[in-house]
Amino acid sequence: MKKGILVFLCFSMLSWTGLSLKAQEVTFRWFGQGCFLMVTSQNTKIIVDPMQIAGYKIPSDIKADIVTVSHEHGDHNKVDAVSGSPIVLRGLSGEVIDRKIKDVRFFTVDSFHDDTQGSQRGKNAIFIYEFDGIRVAHLGDLGHVLTDAQVQKIGKIDVLMIPVGGTYTIFGESADKVVMQLKPRMIVFPMHFKTDQAQFLPYSGEDYIQGKANSEKLDGNSFSFNPKSPPSSLQFIVLNYK
Repeated sequence: MKKGILVFLCFSMLSWTGLSLKAQEVTFRWFGQGCFLMVTSQNTKIIVDPMQIAGYKIPSDIKADIVTVSHEHGDHNKVDAVSGSPIVLRGLSGEVIDRKIKDVRFFTVDSFHDDTQGSQRGKNAIFIYEFDGIRVAHLGDLGHVLTDAQVQKIGKIDVLMIPVGGTYTIFGESADKVVMQLKPRMIVFPMHFKTDQAQFLPYSGEDYIQGKANSEKLDGNSFSFNPKSPPSSLQFIVLNYK
């Protein structure tokens, strides 16, 4: 085989491999509070817990395919802040959610917004998402350490989005206990924490990851990875909201 043809084939294979790996990436973007955009490798766009708070905004050019709502508080259920015509799944609708939409399976586990069986702030739905061979849990505004039954229902988790800001949700030792209960395999994204736009919360994302190994505060609000090449150990990633 001529040298020029061999070089061309090698370059083509490397380029194809790079594109293939890129195509398998999943992306998580955080917009403040509990609001995330998840994008699967098939480009399915899921907005989680949309909010409408001064200083926090979901970009209008993002047209979601699906929106999930963990509970009906104003900083988690602003579906009209999402562009497009998404399918909306409300965790507290009274119906058991366990369905497949496009390339994603969704199901919920009941929980509470406080540690008194919901007497202060009501119920909260934990959403689990399965796509690209991974399982992702968004805990909403969880207000308590999980029960054994809840842990069993949630099952094995690869990526965990957990509130850590305190006052209205778990924080500190309670959040650490939940992480230990669920044992996420790849990434923990703290959420619902104090920022310059959420001064009413006592604890920041940096407060939560302080002293934790394999932790990082990013300048941007986006993190992508290939589920087939996951981190070698659990990572704690704090995102910016912009």
